[in-house]
Amino acid sequence: MISPTSVPWNIAVDMLLKGAKMTIELSVLSILLGLIIGLPVALMETYGNKTLRYIAMVYEGTLRGIPLLAIYFIIFFSMPLLVGVGLPAFWAAVVGLGIRSSAYQSQIFRSGIQAVGGGQIEAALSLGMSRMQMIRYVVLPQALRMAIPAWMNEYIIVLKDTSIALAIGIVELTRQATYLVSITAEPFKYYGIAALFYLAMVLPLTYLAGHVGRRYGIKGTGGAVNVRI
Repeated sequence: MISPTSVPWNIAVDMLLKGAKMTIELSVLSILLGLIIGLPVALMETYGNKTLRYIAMVYEGTLRGIPLLAIYFIIFFSMPLLVGVGLPAFWAAVVGLGIRSSAYQSQIFRSGIQAVGGGQIEAALSLGMSRMQMIRYVVLPQALRMAIPAWMNEYIIVLKDTSIALAIGIVELTRQATYLVSITAEPFKYYGIAALFYLAMVLPLTYLAGHVGRRYGIKGTGGAVNVRI
């Protein structure tokens, strides 16, 4: 049996640092996947025809209504049985967290898109711009700027949600802390240190989100809001 004092401090910190590195990698890839999917979904909901809007609404509502843990289990455990092809645990976690985040990101971007004044859209169309040109050159530059603070807040949520990936074997920060607790019987110590690691990652992002919102926000608009419910 491993004694409670058998984990040297430097080894424990190194394990937690490796877990934090995995947490950051997982969160960055997941938020980017959510961006790649979420922005088109927002455009479909705002400018698509009836069919596209329906598809986007069903996609968004379904993923927002399913717990993240269930999404992980479906992708990691059920997909190999259903289609005969599975994903490694890391990529299953990225896909699960990414597609769930994309549903929330679509609402962030849709709020930003709808905040662009109708007069600007009419002016762009009256100047001879096509619908796609209007979206690309008039709507998106403003909508994305207004969405930045809420999008960064979504990244903070995604970063914290990576802890659920331990359920499918991802050795991220919370999993490393759990392992240390299991062999040292010191939950307050190692879970407390893990919490400090999360704070060290989250607090600068929170400050940065506020700073970016003040610096790059468009005056006179309400901007986008995070719609997590």
